[in-house]
Amino acid sequence: MNTKQEMNMEDKQETEKVINEFEAQLRIDIEEKDKIISDYEITMKRLQADFDNYVKRTQKEKEDFAKIVGAKILVRFVDIADDLDRTLSILEKTQDNEVKTGIKMVHARFSKILQDEGIKSFISKGKKIDPYFHEVIEMVPSDGEEGLIVEEIQKGYVMKDHILRTAKVKVSKRVEKK
Repeated sequence: MNTKQEMNMEDKQETEKVINEFEAQLRIDIEEKDKIISDYEITMKRLQADFDNYVKRTQKEKEDFAKIVGAKILVRFVDIADDLDRTLSILEKTQDNEVKTGIKMVHARFSKILQDEGIKSFISKGKKIDPYFHEVIEMVPSDGEEGLIVEEIQKGYVMKDHILRTAKVKVSKRVEKK
């Protein structure tokens, strides 16, 4: 019996050894799988962040493109507003009140549309030259301060905080007295 018990004991020890080795291998496998899962999670989060950034970037590009297209169209409307201003100044010298009234109504309605879109003209005459707002067409000799706008040839316009069209101006140039 002793031998049988010894054999059972040896079998039991051998079985425990095999089980322990198997458990150790399982732990190693689980750790490796956990690392792989963790790497996949990190990769997935990075890809999700990249995709979110892509969506935001393309949305901003769409908005910027729409603004550019809108601004190009609105610049053409500004030209029409200038034409209406010139027409009104010419009509002030004529006698036909009905035509004047009609043009004034169109001008007022058009001005309202521009205003609703956030477009405003800005006054340049008497101000210092600003290269962001003014395009110098001519330098005019003057005894006064140099760099002042003496005449506005074409109005400038802004849309919200952006310059839609610079004003074309004549600027004073100091004349040296001899």
